[in-house]
Amino acid sequence: MAEPTLKSGLTLRFIVAALLLLLLDGIACYFTAAHFANLVYDRWLIDSTRSLAQALRTDGGEVRFTLPQIALQIFQFDESDRTVFRVDSERRGLIAGDASLPLILPRPDGEVRLATVGVQGHPMRLVSMQQLEPEAHDAATVEVGETLKKRATLFTGILLAMAAPQLALIAAALLVGWIAAGHGLKPLTGLAAAIEARSYENLTPLPELGLPKEAWVLASRINDLLGRLEQALTAQRRFVADAAHQLRTPLATVLLYSERAEQAVNSHDPESARTALHGLHAAVARAARLSQQLLALTRAEPGAAQHAMSPLDLVGLAREVGEEWIPRALEKRIDFGFMAPEAPVIVSGNAGLLGEMMSNLIDNALRYCGPASRVTLSVSAIPLPSVAVEDDGPGVPEPERERIFERFYRVAGTEANGCGLGLAIVREIATLHRAVARVETGSGGRGARFTVQFQRSA
Repeated sequence: MAEPTLKSGLTLRFIVAALLLLLLDGIACYFTAAHFANLVYDRWLIDSTRSLAQALRTDGGEVRFTLPQIALQIFQFDESDRTVFRVDSERRGLIAGDASLPLILPRPDGEVRLATVGVQGHPMRLVSMQQLEPEAHDAATVEVGETLKKRATLFTGILLAMAAPQLALIAAALLVGWIAAGHGLKPLTGLAAAIEARSYENLTPLPELGLPKEAWVLASRINDLLGRLEQALTAQRRFVADAAHQLRTPLATVLLYSERAEQAVNSHDPESARTALHGLHAAVARAARLSQQLLALTRAEPGAAQHAMSPLDLVGLAREVGEEWIPRALEKRIDFGFMAPEAPVIVSGNAGLLGEMMSNLIDNALRYCGPASRVTLSVSAIPLPSVAVEDDGPGVPEPERERIFERFYRVAGTEANGCGLGLAIVREIATLHRAVARVETGSGGRGARFTVQFQRSA
């Protein structure tokens, strides 16, 4: 079963609203038509009642009704309705007219009174009025009644005259609403068609030009999602390519030394076996570090994962990371120092990633400095929060200072054993935290100073 379209849903809601308005309008038309139909014929009945009242006379101290028979026939003649009357005296009772007509008491102030009652099984509209006769010391009540056929005919005519334009207006409104809904939803239907026609491999942004705000927000969010997905896929492809390229040599070396170790064992050559095992250990360590660095680089890439950011103290984090590298510095006989303000330096970041970034900066300094060198990890809050690692090693030539942050790039002539990913990881993590990583000459014109400067936290 096909799902309903947005256009049909909107149109259905519009139809329901239109039908509700039509119902309310029909009720209003009904009462309006009834009011004017009664108004016209009630005035006629009132005039007829007052005309009959003019035929009342006082004769011999009694109220009498003096109207010729021919006049009564003319008064009661009607092709559609039946007209009856009744004249009563307070003292004598019924004077003239139809006794079957129920007597409704008029208002004592002489005004007319109207009512609808049933007479012999038929509804009838009655008008009653009272006229005082001072000479007879009496009061006469004149009442005129009429059936409702003419009223019903007029009521129906008024109702149809009012309903026909209303129905036409509702029909026109529905047609205009259908056309307007189609025109208004055209950007959304076009956007849906563009998405439906795409293959799953097409991650190019959707067109946003000319869309209304609601559709533009939808397209913009979809484009953001497509952008993040493209980043994630790019990071995945890059990781696979880097891993395939960079792990090929260490794994080949592992295979080579394992074969040599096996041959040395078979030939009972302990010295060759030790050499092969030493080379095998170094190759495995290199492959393990390379794998660890590749994974760290993948985690740090934008779009690879959503990292929780929270306020953290750079001083405390740097102290914890620095303590982990003290044994390595002592092993290489390097003077490893730490400088930081007493007050916390707060930034918004991910503690795991920032710890990885600091570890790579420290590892890079320890790796490229010789014995008896100095390496200093420092944290500063002025002018902006920053972390720096400074050494007095060989430094970085100025033409190479941008390229060393590229993947797998190593300065020519470097003797230290590295995979060329540490500083690339530093820059990726800094970019993820909207920070800037740079390198400059160390203090005193010696060595290098690597700095990561953050934006000030709120």
